[in-house]
Amino acid sequence: MGEQQVRLVLLAGGQGRRMWPLSHAKRAKQLLPLLPGAEGDRESLLQRLWRQLGQVGMQQDTFIAIGHNQAEALRNQISFSLNVIREPEAKGIFPAVALAASYLYSVASMPLHETVAVVPSDLYLEEEEWLEALKELPEQLRRHQLNHVITSDGSGIVVFRLESVISALAEEGLPISYEQLYRRYEGIHSKLEMVMTRLFEGSPTFRMPELPCHRINSWNSLAAALPENASIYNDSAVPVIMMGLKDITVAISATGILIADQRAVMQPEKLLNPCADEQLPLVPGYEAGNWGSAVVINCTYDEDGQQSITRKLEVNEGGYLNYVFYMKRKQIWTVLAGVGELIRNEERTIVRTGDVIEIMPGQRHTVHARSRLSILEVHFGTALMEDDRIVLADHWEEVSPAM
Repeated sequence: MGEQQVRLVLLAGGQGRRMWPLSHAKRAKQLLPLLPGAEGDRESLLQRLWRQLGQVGMQQDTFIAIGHNQAEALRNQISFSLNVIREPEAKGIFPAVALAASYLYSVASMPLHETVAVVPSDLYLEEEEWLEALKELPEQLRRHQLNHVITSDGSGIVVFRLESVISALAEEGLPISYEQLYRRYEGIHSKLEMVMTRLFEGSPTFRMPELPCHRINSWNSLAAALPENASIYNDSAVPVIMMGLKDITVAISATGILIADQRAVMQPEKLLNPCADEQLPLVPGYEAGNWGSAVVINCTYDEDGQQSITRKLEVNEGGYLNYVFYMKRKQIWTVLAGVGELIRNEERTIVRTGDVIEIMPGQRHTVHARSRLSILEVHFGTALMEDDRIVLADHWEEVSPAM
């Protein structure tokens, strides 16, 4: 690409605390299916923004920065050959800018003179023309002989010539290799924050078009931006009906229930972790993707530390689960309906309605649905956390090489 092509980095990670109880560490707010989609279904902020980028011809030059534990949710939402920049953990916009710059430089081999715009993916744009202004950024920087700017409209966009960030890191003795920066990220994120803050402090501003643009980073901002949107967001396995009420937000998941007056100011700190004293497993109440869907039915905790999570999986015909193993937990699958091909430790077995499968810790496994599969899945263990799960392959074409 030439110098006049802007490269975008969508910040799609986060700690998943702003929109409790639906958001969590595996699914930040921009991955929640909160918005009415183009085809009548519901879509996330990231899906909507990605679709709009496609309408203005900017997808091919866009990278998505996301936490390593949220990458699977991203793949489930966007069936596209993505340029993904994995973050070891969410530490704010400026450390993420530094990490993204190191990836573009050392992995994507982007020339130092090129222009990069880091864009929060919780933007809600009513018109795609707003994005067209981003294409003007390389020329604006060249014309005014600038190395970095920020936008003046509160959209949170940070723009820079790649050389400016790479040079700032090198001058401070910080890694400019993505691999090295990724490994040291936890220990140096504070210094990255300081260096990037100093670099962008007092940066000139770039004026975006006077078109509707909202940052949806709370239940309040969602209600303000889309007052006619649905007011019930249900990640549970049971139906919820609201009658005779208005201006109320109801959000339900396996971890809790939120009921709030949309006119009240919800303090974010009160929603960060209302269950901080409880050791809840890191598991989403609801997941969905091209493969199908999963909903949590029950979670139990015994006094001796034993935990269980019960989920119902619906795997679409032709769909498949990731090829994974768990280090510390046991699973029991009961096939409620359908036929599929089970792969367990490289052995292939046909499973069908009524079969019960025991999967022990360390056993590599996946299932490929020959017809629509309904599976009751129960996890047993003492530490049912996400870091217990090792993904060997997340595309069916990768399963045989992984085996």
